[in-house]
Amino acid sequence: MPRATERVGRSGEYLVASILARACDTVLIVPHSANADIIFEHNNKLYRCQVKTQSKISKNRSNWRFDMRKGHCQGYAKNNRRYEKNSLDVFALVSLQHRNVVFTLPLDQSQLTIVDEHMKNNDAVKNIENILESLS
Repeated sequence: MPRATERVGRSGEYLVASILARACDTVLIVPHSANADIIFEHNNKLYRCQVKTQSKISKNRSNWRFDMRKGHCQGYAKNNRRYEKNSLDVFALVSLQHRNVVFTLPLDQSQLTIVDEHMKNNDAVKNIENILESLS
């Protein structure tokens, strides 16, 4: 993976960790060989979070599109990039342009599109609190 791409991903992980730290007691960024990018604790329970980061909206698009599969640069077979069921608890979708995050539960789809206005105006702390409440 090119260094610039790595920096984008790492920036997203740190942004997510800082938001999670406002709602959770323990937040850990884990090595890249794991399924989850971040492990966090809330009410004495551990959760696994996968971070997907975009620096800007792709050309010819007006909304944010996130690939919800494992990274293509990490040597996964083309048809084996989906996360296993129950391997993650939360996805964090990051816009570096807006410096904001939308949290979502795992979905059985390979891509997710988020309207730019929602990405820009989402209250990430309230969003993760609502997700955590639904997981309790």
